Amino acid sequence: MKKITLSLLLGMPLLAGAQDSYTMKLLPQLHQSQWVNASNQTDVKLSVGIPVLSGISFYIFNSGFTYNSLFNRVNDSTVSINPSKFIDNLKDRNLVAFGANISLLSANMSMGNFTAGFSVSDRADVRFMYPKDLFRFAWYGNGAYIGKSLNIGDFGLNASWYREYALHGTYNWGKWTFGASPKLLFGKTNINTRTSYLNVYTDADYYALTAQTEMNVQTSGLADSADRAENRMSFPGYAFNTKNKGLGIDLGASYQLNEKLKIAAGINNLGYIRWKSNVHNYSAGPTSFTFEGFDIAPLFQGDTSGILSTDQYIDSVINIIKFNKSSEDYTTSLPVEFFAMGSYDLGKMHTVGAQFSTQKFSKKMIVASTLFYRITLNKHLSGALSYTMKTGSLFNVGGGIVARFAGMQWYLTTDNWWASVKPLDSKNMNVNLGMNLTFGDRAKKK
Repeated sequence: MKKITLSLLLGMPLLAGAQDSYTMKLLPQLHQSQWVNASNQTDVKLSVGIPVLSGISFYIFNSGFTYNSLFNRVNDSTVSINPSKFIDNLKDRNLVAFGANISLLSANMSMGNFTAGFSVSDRADVRFMYPKDLFRFAWYGNGAYIGKSLNIGDFGLNASWYREYALHGTYNWGKWTFGASPKLLFGKTNINTRTSYLNVYTDADYYALTAQTEMNVQTSGLADSADRAENRMSFPGYAFNTKNKGLGIDLGASYQLNEKLKIAAGINNLGYIRWKSNVHNYSAGPTSFTFEGFDIAPLFQGDTSGILSTDQYIDSVINIIKFNKSSEDYTTSLPVEFFAMGSYDLGKMHTVGAQFSTQKFSKKMIVASTLFYRITLNKHLSGALSYTMKTGSLFNVGGGIVARFAGMQWYLTTDNWWASVKPLDSKNMNVNLGMNLTFGDRAKKK
């Protein structure tokens, strides 16, 4: 039975993946938990992360659909698509996000009421928002929306790779614990849509189509034809680029109301990156174009002048999608997260609680609520179970385990074990895992 339980705890999350690390906030035994909850404090005097092996995480999140909601298997060899059912299940705005984090170096030390640490990590994050109107227009056409507008170009994209140098500190003051993690950031690559708008209106009387558009796409670190011709871009140039500087900070605080009840709150990723190297920006509009259709009656009389006049429509469409290029510096913000939680100790070993978290990305708010149970058997073994409801994904059963033996600390967490059982029916997947070297036990405050 123990072997089966251990296999479930360790094996299932390896196939899983989520946009945020909700379960990770619940495990203060790890100095890595300070990266998502700045007020957490470890139980050891000194914790050192093994380069790369100490912190590896990745996530995939899709608020709009799952694989099985788009593709339906008819038999063993045939797969069908039901577009109308798929479109009906979409929200007005939908988000696809994925990314990874690799810890290059980290350490944390306890000194009385203080803890201090540092970390160096590479982070990659891609977030793409797409509109329901795009699929409506593609499947139903404009005939079903006479006298209405469809914004088929309401996209939001922010894809970044950057290196993070962070300090981590906490301080106990009475029943309070305060934490802060200031960060120095160096961007490597970025794509950002500052503006994305393409509205299509169908006139109710004459069925004329009017398209209005405005686009502004900003990029840094992506080679254009001139860069490739002169070999100005290389992998070392990406990895060691320090021109795109940024600052950030995580803040957190907790308060021990009594011996059993504790509350905490914080803000993560409050910051920005200024992109200056290899900047290529592309903009179009604002502009509009109206298409009233073709008069085909003259064709039956041998008059082809109407066909020749279509050149003006082609020129108008080309002007709509014609991009102007610039190389001006620009700034992007980090994906800010606000969270609050409360916990209640049922005894020396058992704790229950709840957590609330919210993030905003390109006009869409991602909200998550988590219920959790945490068990601490001893300093060698602890774990947590969690249930999370978030925007677009209501069923997420996750958990984590922390094992400490012979000077080594192993951990594995996920917000969604269900993804390892039904990956094609899951909207989000994530995993956090690693190993630390630990020395001594932290003296508990009275």
